[in-house]
Amino acid sequence: MDRGGGYGQSLAHSFSLPSLVEGSEPISEAEEFVEMKSLRERGDKALKVKDFTGAIKFYNEALEIDEQNPDVLLARATACIEMGDYISAQRDTEFLISQDSENPQAYKVQGLAMKYLHQYKEALTSFLTALDLDPDNTDELTDLIADVAATFCNIPEETRSALRDMDSYKKLSEVGVSLFQAKKYKICIKILDTAQKFQTNQKGITMRILLTSANAHSALKHTEKAISLYQECLQTAIATHDQIYQTKALVNIATLYLENHDTHQAIIYYEKLLHLEAELILETGSEDVLPDFWTRELQCGLHLNLSIAYKAIGNMNAAIKHAQKYVVFIEKYNFQGKLRAESYHNTGMLNEILGNYNNAIKNYNKYLEEGKKNGDKKGMAQAYGCLGSVYAALQNWKLSLTYHEHYVTMATRFEDKRMKIIANEMLADTLMLKGDYEKAAKAYEEMINSCIRTDYRTRATGLCKIGHAYRALKKNQYSLYFYEQASELAEDFEFPEIETLSHYNIACIHQQSTQMLELEKALKYFQQLVPYYETKIREHMVEGSHCPKEYGVQLSECYDGIQTVHAKLGNKDECLQFAEAYRKRTLTTTHNYQASAMTSQSHTAPWDMWSAERMGRVVSQQNSTVLYYSLLSEYLLLWVLQPGTGLVRFYSKKAGKEENMIETVEGLLKEVNKGCNWKQMTTLCENKALPLKSGELEMTRRKYLKLSESSQKSEDTAEESKKLENEKKSEKTVERRLYDLLFSPIEDILSKLPKESPLIIVPDKALYRCPFNLLQDFLNRYAFKRFRITYLPNLLLLDKVVANELNHLRLKDELDFSRQVHKKGGLLSLTNKYLGTDLGGAPSVRSSGMVADINAKHLSHPRLLTRPPRTPMVPPKPGHLPTQRTMYEEDFKKHSQWKSPRTGRAPLDSFRDSYRSSLNTNRTLAAQPTLDRMFSIGSFTTITTETSTGTDITSSTCTVTKFQQVSCQDRCLVFANPKLPESLMLHDKVWKPSLEELSSAKREALNVATLLDVIPISGLDATKERFLKEIERASVVHIGTYGCWHEGLIAFAPSPVDAGEGIPTEDSYLISADDILGLKLTAQLVVLNMGYNPYRKECIQSGYLLPSAFIAAGAQCVLTNMWPLPDIAVEKFYTSFYLALQSGAQSATAISTAIEALKNDDRYNDPLYWSAFVLIGKDVYVNLSEIRHAMLDQNIDQSEAEIEEETGKEYLNPKPVLAPVKKKDENLHELQRHLGTLLRNHAKQPQVLFDLVDLLDSSLKRLHTEDNNKQTTLLTDNIMTGEGALDLLKLLGFHFQSKGTSIINPYVIYPHWNRDELLIPTYDALRSLLEITDCKELVQSVCGVLPITQDNISLIIDLLSVTKHAPEIQLKVSDLSVRPLWVNMKLKKVLIATGFHQIGMLLNFNRTPDNRKLMSGLFQLLLSVSQSKSQVLLYRLDVNLLGNASETKSISDYPEITRLPSLAPLILPRNQLRMSTPWLSKTETHIEMDEKIKLARNRSDLDENFKDYLERAKTWHQMTVVAQANESLDEYGRPKSSPQKVKVLPGGTASRARVPVDEKVVLLNPEVDQRRDYAHYVYSERVQNIGTRHRNEVLKLYLPYVNSC
Repeated sequence: MDRGGGYGQSLAHSFSLPSLVEGSEPISEAEEFVEMKSLRERGDKALKVKDFTGAIKFYNEALEIDEQNPDVLLARATACIEMGDYISAQRDTEFLISQDSENPQAYKVQGLAMKYLHQYKEALTSFLTALDLDPDNTDELTDLIADVAATFCNIPEETRSALRDMDSYKKLSEVGVSLFQAKKYKICIKILDTAQKFQTNQKGITMRILLTSANAHSALKHTEKAISLYQECLQTAIATHDQIYQTKALVNIATLYLENHDTHQAIIYYEKLLHLEAELILETGSEDVLPDFWTRELQCGLHLNLSIAYKAIGNMNAAIKHAQKYVVFIEKYNFQGKLRAESYHNTGMLNEILGNYNNAIKNYNKYLEEGKKNGDKKGMAQAYGCLGSVYAALQNWKLSLTYHEHYVTMATRFEDKRMKIIANEMLADTLMLKGDYEKAAKAYEEMINSCIRTDYRTRATGLCKIGHAYRALKKNQYSLYFYEQASELAEDFEFPEIETLSHYNIACIHQQSTQMLELEKALKYFQQLVPYYETKIREHMVEGSHCPKEYGVQLSECYDGIQTVHAKLGNKDECLQFAEAYRKRTLTTTHNYQASAMTSQSHTAPWDMWSAERMGRVVSQQNSTVLYYSLLSEYLLLWVLQPGTGLVRFYSKKAGKEENMIETVEGLLKEVNKGCNWKQMTTLCENKALPLKSGELEMTRRKYLKLSESSQKSEDTAEESKKLENEKKSEKTVERRLYDLLFSPIEDILSKLPKESPLIIVPDKALYRCPFNLLQDFLNRYAFKRFRITYLPNLLLLDKVVANELNHLRLKDELDFSRQVHKKGGLLSLTNKYLGTDLGGAPSVRSSGMVADINAKHLSHPRLLTRPPRTPMVPPKPGHLPTQRTMYEEDFKKHSQWKSPRTGRAPLDSFRDSYRSSLNTNRTLAAQPTLDRMFSIGSFTTITTETSTGTDITSSTCTVTKFQQVSCQDRCLVFANPKLPESLMLHDKVWKPSLEELSSAKREALNVATLLDVIPISGLDATKERFLKEIERASVVHIGTYGCWHEGLIAFAPSPVDAGEGIPTEDSYLISADDILGLKLTAQLVVLNMGYNPYRKECIQSGYLLPSAFIAAGAQCVLTNMWPLPDIAVEKFYTSFYLALQSGAQSATAISTAIEALKNDDRYNDPLYWSAFVLIGKDVYVNLSEIRHAMLDQNIDQSEAEIEEETGKEYLNPKPVLAPVKKKDENLHELQRHLGTLLRNHAKQPQVLFDLVDLLDSSLKRLHTEDNNKQTTLLTDNIMTGEGALDLLKLLGFHFQSKGTSIINPYVIYPHWNRDELLIPTYDALRSLLEITDCKELVQSVCGVLPITQDNISLIIDLLSVTKHAPEIQLKVSDLSVRPLWVNMKLKKVLIATGFHQIGMLLNFNRTPDNRKLMSGLFQLLLSVSQSKSQVLLYRLDVNLLGNASETKSISDYPEITRLPSLAPLILPRNQLRMSTPWLSKTETHIEMDEKIKLARNRSDLDENFKDYLERAKTWHQMTVVAQANESLDEYGRPKSSPQKVKVLPGGTASRARVPVDEKVVLLNPEVDQRRDYAHYVYSERVQNIGTRHRNEVLKLYLPYVNSC
């Protein structure tokens, strides 16, 4: 390599060392090394004296010896730089770096060379590399970096001098910021990345570096890296509580997510900015004095961006909330100009989307005013267009068209093509709504003509819309042309929404064709569109976003279109499948139904399409013929399905040429109601309807429509005259014409059915309002006289009805079986247990040898020892009973006869085999007792053969027999006439119901309640909470209240806790279909008399939403009326109906009887009155007398239980020898119930919780410091009168002792031990309740869910733990641990009230200070009542503590335990523990001896512990009594002085003694004895409790060794 050039002319002809010694002898390597070292030293000396030429000469000579020496190369490069030969220096350093890439000095010198060559980026890169390799030389290198950057970025001299005084870390950060400001992003990132490698505690500089680096990456479009750095900056800012950097990081993260089209994540971080704002407001005390960095522009922009983002994901309610806040801030800070105008425009659009047209008009008018004020002509034009669209929605056509014409005119004047397109489109849309399709088509053409060539989306949209206009004009060929053009354009340029809409309309047109190709094309498009729309609707439902109504309408048309095409093709099965698939959506799209289907393996999943065979199987499960109707515009379709046969007939009737089948049916139904005098109906029918959500809108539309009625009056009169002429031509009645249309085509099938055969009608569309009972055949027979007609909206509910009926029969079987088991003194249950079989007949795995281990010596009666052995009583075979039957044999025979194939009871062989096998085992023991000797079977005597509940009463001379009254739990329930407040919130508006009660509903309820023999629940008692609680236990339910069929709502009185202060919200008094679906009903019959307003002229809603919900929840049938009727007619009907059910009848038969009663009344013999009643569900058999009998039995049971509780005596059965002790989960369940009562009543007793906390705090202190017990405590008035307080204290072991003569404010006797370890959880729970009582919504929701199951508690605690301690973890509502909570409506309300909300599929928590407080309170409450969760989760996240840790163990969980044959522990009736092996009759083995020693030690330890407990109880009692006595010690045994003057009470006379004002009543001896006895009672009760627990613990010790089930 030639390294001589480039170093000056003087060295060009110099001789090298080899040339000088040429011809001499070679020198050694050592001599070369010495020579090179000498040359280098000489070069260094020349360099020091700035003889750069000489230095380079010496370095060159040294390199002749070793051309790769790094030190010499580096020295020569340095000399070259000093000499100004930067290129040569660059070459040397490059060569040096190529030889050693880890040499920091080489990079440093290279950087210097690059600097002087003005290659600043390369110089900075070299310096940064040197800094990485030589961290000890940071000061020099950072100075060099700063110097180069200052020159590179033209940094002012003042800043340069400031940089010199900074430390290395800060210097690099400032250099990075300068480079970023100079837009040198890549080198900025390199410098800041190097700075981040420094080890420092300067968090402020660290955040500045992270933020600047993230900004640089963002500028370079490195989105993921930028977000990562911003999040790191955010975490550092949160840790250091730096709110400025938190704000900057959050703003940038949200912006990047928004730019990256990840709107959901953007919303998350915008919400975090709101949380930060809430913290700032809390710190400053007002939103008007926020820090300077929280600018007004930031406040406004935050809500604007949130509004836009929420609108983008379809959450319109949240979008409009933030839009309104944006307007508030704009007006508050007086922003003017376009910003203010756009705020009104944005808010108006959102109100228009949500249908809040009045608010939209207000906002658009303000938008118009701002445009006029600012001189913004285009803004004014846009405001005109928006106002025109709103008035079009209100059907004010005149005003709407005026505004649109203004918009079009101004757009034309401005020659703005985009504005002209929008103006013509909005005008055309309005004309389409008005029905002026010709003008609409012209406006759409003008819209298309205004498009520029490249605006393909607008052109495709215009083509599609002009197709709508021609389709409305019934010019199908024209419309097909435009739809196909739009479809091709949308396909070419990937506009999927327009392509989908085009395909939908093409399919709708082709379905009317008769050509096979067109029908197949229509079918293809429809089958593609159905899953598309289903998915879209389901996504909106899951995400809780706004779903356009068009999706539902188009989906319905798709299903109808598929049915039409299949009907034309003759595919009856496929046609039925799609009819059922759409029909069941009414139920399956409800929230609670989807939740239950998703969390179970049910075959009724909403997305499951049934086959025809499956529908046939469903029909075959019952005995009714099913008529399945489908009403289409072209066809009326009818399928006949019969049990065991399936589909037997498919009939299709095509509409006339110019007819529409739906309109034909609706016209016939109008004729049915033609005789109704609606004006008179308003006085005869009570208004029980809730205001509709769209009620005000409909009223406004009707008001505007009246303005245009005069022009159309003549046309309507002409149409009516034509209809009258057609009716005169037809001689048949409307009843007969309906029959000809609906029943006549299948009369051959119907005529073969027996009289009063059950018939199920599955209607469609207008047929839901068709009274099929009214249909009259050619013999003038009404259908209700021929058939027992019931209705169902789909076959899915038929399947559910069958399941409900089977469940009802199962409950009856269980009742009968329970009564059989409890006959003969409960003998069968005992023999089942000890023979090793359960009640279902399954043999136990531990039954072998059990009976053989029994010793008569330790049985319940000593006479068993002296009785002679008897032959074992083997159960006889069924049908081969001995001549002299014993009760034991009779009992087995009855049990065997009761057994049915459906219930799967075990045969008698299992009893016999198990019994015999037990007798043949362990023969080494003494003679074993038989069952007769064990239970004294031969001594049983029947006193009463059968009681009212089907059981008997048995006595015995040898043992205590058991008697249990097994009562049926059927009952009737009447809920009517609730007392509503003056004002209620409904649909976000104030509703003021009539202050007068529903007098007709009240009268009807009293009448029905008399017939059902119950007390009606009405007035303030008829609350939502009570209804949800009572209806699950009822068999017959009658409801008469406000309701809404359209929205599926029932109104009841709000409970005090739900109402709270202010106007009650919807959740406090409304019951929706979702609420009903969350119930578990066993009702046979539900009657609904509600929901009609005679002023509306409305009928029952298609789909039977509310009745379907009741049936899906477990009811068997629902009875209601299809349209408003006079109240007297309804009362008369229900009177006759319930009278017909008194002795038992089919529901449909009772309806027929009631119809006859109305027909016989001249006032109501018109079909309008008696044909309106429909029975939805199964025609069930109801016997009211049996239900009344069951209610009487229940009342007797309740009275007996109350008497036994009051007296403490055992009248029917002796209590177990060993009373059961509640388990931990049972105690926690009871604790939750008491906490719910306290929280529910906190509003009216606010001081109770505080007093209870103080009382428990004192109790815990006394447990640790017994000297505190020397002080007495009086019970406060608040706790004495507070609902639920005393019950809670009793659960915890508190007692109370009267003080002196007063029974008010007694002494508190604190618990002497922490029984069941409930004191601390209760104390924590009460304190947590105080933290959440300020939030009304959370209080209501928590009261609604308490008590919560332990599984749900575990899931909520896990969710709160992750949310609190790991906010960086983003949860989703679809997560396995979150989903069960989010689909449960009650638990979801709790989470929402706490601060959680859904953003798409993300679950976000509003981390405001108030919400954090609520979350902590709820967290502590749930931890207090959790069985398995640790309090550690309240303070830190431990993944080992997450999940559901069940404490229950099965037998297999225990290790193998050695049996104890020498003891053979046995559990006898009444929970008695006995040892069945006689004393010393069995010798122990060594293993058994070890086990017995271990058992003895455990028993000894247990005895010692409980002995200590007894001593503590005794000491505690003594201290308490002494403390109480010391308070009154000074008042007794001391002389009292009588004052000369005494103030007395008024009223004293000569015959009546004067009573001093301060006279104290002295206890008499009986009263003293009574209080002393009570003190002894408290002590004895505590001692008894200790003994009971001691015996239970002993029993637990022996349980593993018990040889029984």
